[in-house]
Amino acid sequence: MDIKLQNEIKRLEYNLELYHASYMQELEEYEDKMQKIELQIEKCSSDVKREILKKQKENYETQISRLDRSMENNTRMINEKITHYKNKLEDLEKEKRSLDYNVEKLKKALERRNTSEIFDMFEYVTNAITILHEESSSRAHAHAS
Repeated sequence: MDIKLQNEIKRLEYNLELYHASYMQELEEYEDKMQKIELQIEKCSSDVKREILKKQKENYETQISRLDRSMENNTRMINEKITHYKNKLEDLEKEKRSLDYNVEKLKKALERRNTSEIFDMFEYVTNAITILHEESSSRAHAHAS
């Protein structure tokens, strides 16, 4: 489960980077188009053509605003998912530090008798032994003091 969460976090972070790169590329394209239109407006002698170019520039500005809003919303949404998965991963790590959690997981895996879960079972046993070892070490230090 924790590996799936870690992979999902990595995937979301990668997608966020790609999305930001795509946003920057699209923004640059709009800005280039706007600069070209501004040059055309300056050189233009016809009032009708100037108005058409100004409307086109306004259209690009509107597109940039939409692009910005979309980028902000999508970034917020992806970051919320990343935060959610990181919190789940943290909770899972805390649970793994619980002897009851590991023993219960081991019992359930033994009931299922699924050999594909053998490495998960080793992990539960290792976690439980580590917890017991840490508890016995802390007791030994307490008695020595």
